[in-house]
Amino acid sequence: MVEFSQTLHMKNLWAIAAGEQSTWVKVLTAKYLHNLDIWSTGRSTRCTHLWKAMVQAREVLKENVKWQIGDGQKCRAVGQPWHDLWYNFSPTNAAQRKVTIAQLVGADGRGWDTQKLITLFGFYGALYLAMTFPNGLLLSHRQDRLIFTPSRNGQFTIKAAYHLLRSNTTQNPHHGISKDICKMIWHSRGVIPRARIFLWRAVREALPVDALFSARLARQANGCSICGAQQETVMHVLFKYPRASQVWLSSEFGLRADNLPDSMQKLFAYVMNHLDSQQISKWIGIMWQVWKDRCKECFQGKKTKPLQTLAAASNSAFWQQAAEKVFNKTIRASDEALETRRFNCWIDASWVHTGTNGAGLAVLIFDSGVLVQYYLKTGTALSPFHAELLAFQKAVQILTELDVKECNIKTDCLELKQVINDETNMSEVQWQAFHDAVEVKLLWDRNRIDRNWVCTHVSRESNFWADQMAKHARISELDCIGYTFPVF
Repeated sequence: MVEFSQTLHMKNLWAIAAGEQSTWVKVLTAKYLHNLDIWSTGRSTRCTHLWKAMVQAREVLKENVKWQIGDGQKCRAVGQPWHDLWYNFSPTNAAQRKVTIAQLVGADGRGWDTQKLITLFGFYGALYLAMTFPNGLLLSHRQDRLIFTPSRNGQFTIKAAYHLLRSNTTQNPHHGISKDICKMIWHSRGVIPRARIFLWRAVREALPVDALFSARLARQANGCSICGAQQETVMHVLFKYPRASQVWLSSEFGLRADNLPDSMQKLFAYVMNHLDSQQISKWIGIMWQVWKDRCKECFQGKKTKPLQTLAAASNSAFWQQAAEKVFNKTIRASDEALETRRFNCWIDASWVHTGTNGAGLAVLIFDSGVLVQYYLKTGTALSPFHAELLAFQKAVQILTELDVKECNIKTDCLELKQVINDETNMSEVQWQAFHDAVEVKLLWDRNRIDRNWVCTHVSRESNFWADQMAKHARISELDCIGYTFPVF
């Protein structure tokens, strides 16, 4: 039923796009288009549910229609599907909307009127058309004709449209998103889990932006909260608002916001076809960092320079690659300290003195030398020792939940090991961490009853992987627990 209903909406769109002269087409054109075309007009807060459904079905029709040029009098030059990149160009004033294909042809009826091409499409757009159609368009005495590409004769039919929608649903069961895009989102290397969720929402145009809120809540659009643009769409916040466009132009990709497709799915498809796997990971990392920095600017008033955004994205990618070396390989624990027990738990914390005193906690649990569980979290600590205490506390809680009978908890913090093993007086503990130190010591003594648990000190070099993961958790703002092998 969904496909059939969408087919009927596509039929109505086809009638408007083809310029049929029926009464209802004239009514809808006068009420909603306002001298625009069906491909670029949006949906207002006061429009009917029928018009909203038609605008939603428009994306499928966009991909499957094309103008067959005859005399060039009917097809307008800008914003109409007569070449492959037509959606990148939109008219900027009423005069440009009226320019037809016939007006772009040279005075002798051959080639292009170069000056008009540059005026309408810009230098690079004119260059693209000149290379695509080196001899211009050969006009004939026939009228321009809009054709529906899935149909054999070019005419729109309910049957052809229905089969098109059914085939798309069968091939793309993931909410209309292609399998290749899904694979890129969920299987790209060097991408943190939270960024994958963000990508999935971005490609579905489901990020919390003003355009989404105005459409769902039926209210008037407020526009971009930063630059004041009339529409705050997903494409705008990630690529087109001033600070984001500066980031992408300064990146190794050198992306220009005015040359991007009009939808996220088209952009993802372009990226998959033109970038290798390593470049895709970098591209995803920059997009994720742009979103985080924009959120900080909106809600905290913190402005980030473009080069700082690129540096943060590169730094996050480095730590994610280090993390994957741990999670994707069989890591053998060091022979240092006690290795007679089956379970060994390596802990560490990364602390930085900022406005929020951010800390990253890492707990890595090994079974007979093989990593089987990890816990990464961003927290708040008052000092480096306080952060180490929080990591130790979480390790004890996890081991208790798993009912591990014997384990060696290893830390490179000598002060922590001395506090846990009663090798120092509690009065000598840092005042910032005294309260938590008392609680952690009581938790340790209570839960190690009838369990063979010990806490030992190891060198920082031996605790390399836990150290890397703690930094990764702090920088990437992680909060996750996972298993690499079903032992428990």
